[in-house]
Amino acid sequence: MKILSALAISLILVAFLAGAGCLERGPPEDVQPRTGDSIESLEATATEVSGLVTNVVDGDTFDVEGFGRVRLADVDSPEIDTPGGKAAKFFAETWLLGNMVRLDVDDLAGKDQYDRWVCVAYVEDPETGSLINFNSMLVTSGHAVVKDYKDNEFDPSGWGPAFISR
Repeated sequence: MKILSALAISLILVAFLAGAGCLERGPPEDVQPRTGDSIESLEATATEVSGLVTNVVDGDTFDVEGFGRVRLADVDSPEIDTPGGKAAKFFAETWLLGNMVRLDVDDLAGKDQYDRWVCVAYVEDPETGSLINFNSMLVTSGHAVVKDYKDNEFDPSGWGPAFISR
């Protein structure tokens, strides 16, 4: 019952955002973005939201124009007041700030307890044009660890062998 209520609220929110022109929806049978797709092919298929990153708060939190604050799903970067936190923020700024991202928004709760959208973010590889899972990049680069939170739809074990929950 709780899941149905969350789903109903999510659908209402999606309809509202779509009407405002904030969402680009793909067909319901294909809602998971795939690494290696081009930006153009993803526009018509998998991502739910796309937008320009206007601010990076820390390694795993940023703002998307016209959408709001995003918290990367199932990863955890060091706190900003630590050397590792500053490095994680710099890494995120390098890849995200001023660039377009594609977001797969959590279909279970949508937002976390701090009113941030829980998402897997995808960025375009500048060399190939394919999309890269930024959550995965953050972990691979050493700027975050995997935290497989069970209150969202995502499963980081599908991101590859390096993503065993810690």
